[in-house]
Amino acid sequence: MSEYTVLPLLNSAFEPGKALEAVERIGDVDFRCIARAELFYFTGSARECSEMVEAYLSDERLELRLSACMLYGYANLSLGNARAARRALEGIQECLRRALREDAPKEVMASCVFAGYVGAVLLHLPTEGIPSLWEFSGLLPEGLRLFAIYVMAHQAYLNGEIWSAYGMGRAALLMASKVYPISMTYMRCMMAMCMMNRKHKAEAQVELQQAWELAKMDNFLEPFIEHHGLLRGLIEACIRKSDPDAYRRITEGGLSFSRGWMAIHNPETERKVTNELSTMEFSIAMLASGGWTNKEIAEHIGISVNTVKHYLTDIFCKLNVKKRDELKKYMLK
Repeated sequence: MSEYTVLPLLNSAFEPGKALEAVERIGDVDFRCIARAELFYFTGSARECSEMVEAYLSDERLELRLSACMLYGYANLSLGNARAARRALEGIQECLRRALREDAPKEVMASCVFAGYVGAVLLHLPTEGIPSLWEFSGLLPEGLRLFAIYVMAHQAYLNGEIWSAYGMGRAALLMASKVYPISMTYMRCMMAMCMMNRKHKAEAQVELQQAWELAKMDNFLEPFIEHHGLLRGLIEACIRKSDPDAYRRITEGGLSFSRGWMAIHNPETERKVTNELSTMEFSIAMLASGGWTNKEIAEHIGISVNTVKHYLTDIFCKLNVKKRDELKKYMLK
């Protein structure tokens, strides 16, 4: 039944390295097309993903329409097309409004609420008006439920509930009956963020390495692209030297995604995020604003203390701040 859900590849359990086989096992031609688009998206091929799902944005089948809207929206963030991304978010909201008006079955509501939270929380937008995802998450199939818990844990992280977010992720992974490489990669990235937030560097590196082991055999780069800034230098510490080509693609993708993300996020919220910094600068700024010394930052990322000082000088200049207290207020507001 997994092939008839929202985001069928995300919901699929498969051995790492067998994502394409999982796609080809899906019998329905339209759901298989959505799964192929997911494979494009999660491997960093946003344009191919966007082109493939555009025809499904108004599909009569809710699962196809919601899948297309989520993929089209996030793919167009990476492509810098804010108008197209907004169109996709509006499509999700319209599906949710229709489900609420028509008192849709709970399984249908669960899919709409899931899509609504994915569209809002991962853009750091408010979730007012969306029914509780906790209430409906039990109606989702296991792979989607695992990603739903990731989304809720991510929201807890953004609210400053760091250990709650980490515990949710740990519990969800322990309870999963199968391996869902995409959902589990996102979850591990979130757990690494939590460890970095609390300056538990060794534990954070373990989480990120486990995420990378799940992802690299299928070339799943998108989870790392989306979390690059929040991972606070872990990409540089764990992947830059061991896999320079993947690191290059992640940093390039991270820069494009962050600019598209800000084009949606900043007009919708008072919590503006800067687009002035490179991915390396953003990582260093996040570490510095979190209380890390220049020496700690240098050792973590694998650069010299003098290089860190040069980066911070440029960061202060770009953000028009003069000291770390001002930087902290800017980065963590």
